[in-house]
Amino acid sequence: MGAKPATVTGLSGTGDVMLTCFVNLSRNRTVGVRLGSGEKLDDILSSMNQVAEGVSTAGAVIALAQKYKVKMPVLTAVARIIDNELTPKKAVLELVNLPQVEEV
Repeated sequence: MGAKPATVTGLSGTGDVMLTCFVNLSRNRTVGVRLGSGEKLDDILSSMNQVAEGVSTAGAVIALAQKYKVKMPVLTAVARIIDNELTPKKAVLELVNLPQVEEV
């Protein structure tokens, strides 16, 4: 889509992903951990005084992935959890049972 490789590998790309995955201060991580522990999304969001952007952008990312024929099974599962189509437990089971494929 025209992004510069340095953007993806720099702080705004990889750095943001690392923060979300490993740092408890991440708002998106907080939502994910709480969803995984069984809390309802509405309860989580109403208790937060900041915005977890991933909640509202997950669907848009999936739409772009579909448009450009990019498979994103983990993010697709996240979007389905956010849309209340899938529980976190079922998402994990679906993901671990995906066929292994060679990655680029």
